[in-house]
Amino acid sequence: MARYLVGAYTADMGGRATGIVALESASDGSLRHAGHLATTDSPAYLAAHGDRVYAASEAAGRVVEFRRDAQGGLDHLGSVPAGGVAPCHVARYGDSVVTACYVDGAVGVVSAERLALVQSLAAEGSGVHPAQDGPHAHATCRLPDGTIVSADLGADLLRLHVLRDGRLERTGAVTVPAGTGPRDFLLHPNGRLYVLGELGLVVLAFAVHDGTLTPLGSAALHGTRPGDHAAALSVSADGRFLWAGLRGSNRISVLAVSGADGTLTAVDSVDAGGDWPRHHIVDGDLMHVAHERSDSVATFRIDRKGIPRHFSTLNRVFSPIFLLRDPLEMNSRS
Repeated sequence: MARYLVGAYTADMGGRATGIVALESASDGSLRHAGHLATTDSPAYLAAHGDRVYAASEAAGRVVEFRRDAQGGLDHLGSVPAGGVAPCHVARYGDSVVTACYVDGAVGVVSAERLALVQSLAAEGSGVHPAQDGPHAHATCRLPDGTIVSADLGADLLRLHVLRDGRLERTGAVTVPAGTGPRDFLLHPNGRLYVLGELGLVVLAFAVHDGTLTPLGSAALHGTRPGDHAAALSVSADGRFLWAGLRGSNRISVLAVSGADGTLTAVDSVDAGGDWPRHHIVDGDLMHVAHERSDSVATFRIDRKGIPRHFSTLNRVFSPIFLLRDPLEMNSRS
């Protein structure tokens, strides 16, 4: 039995949720409700580290820390400013929690040992798309050598950092094609870094070596329509397929990964099974898609050609925008 924590929007972001809830899988892979874990404002993104869970409280501009209890619930430990306006991503790297803040593009660093904001890195820049009116940090990713990359959706930049003594030092940046709007990262088993362009509706591929990123090419997403915004990027266990969500046309786009250089090829796209697929997670041959506007999570079984086939939908999952596989549940099954 797999368990998932759901990040969602509450009333302060126009949503219907009241905090963090849990879902669990049935024997056929479909999902069912597994209880309310914590009341908190708009936990837009969740990250787990041992018995700790961190939430990016988007409207409040804070990082909220919880501790897991023996029953799998969440005990509130405290919160601190995230270092910028509208944090939409949080990750723990060593003893530091790093945030990406959408509205002002700032990247924040919070000490996990004493839960205190220690740094905020400001950003500048804009782009050609109307949504690129200024810097908009959206996610971070730690490369194998320890380099931390942040995606600036508003400035079409991948910013590079080194984390030293609990602070980030910005060491450079990689420019992506105008209008890409880099949103999400995926480190592939082949060693490549793939970057999802929310606005350009594209996946970019990079070779990673000693803290540098070398462009390898890109692939347009299959099934896009005017006005679409891409969200979330996932990979199959064997590395042969990538999937991206398309908000607007409400589809899941399928890409094949092949060759020694990790070449991407658009394969197909399927209906996402709900309205506004904000996030999805792949777990073995299952895919769960969180639909923000239809208050639902759709479940698919992935066939041998990488095509998700819808077979179940769980309703009354209010305003879901992020799904996290429960790492403690995973450990308990190993």
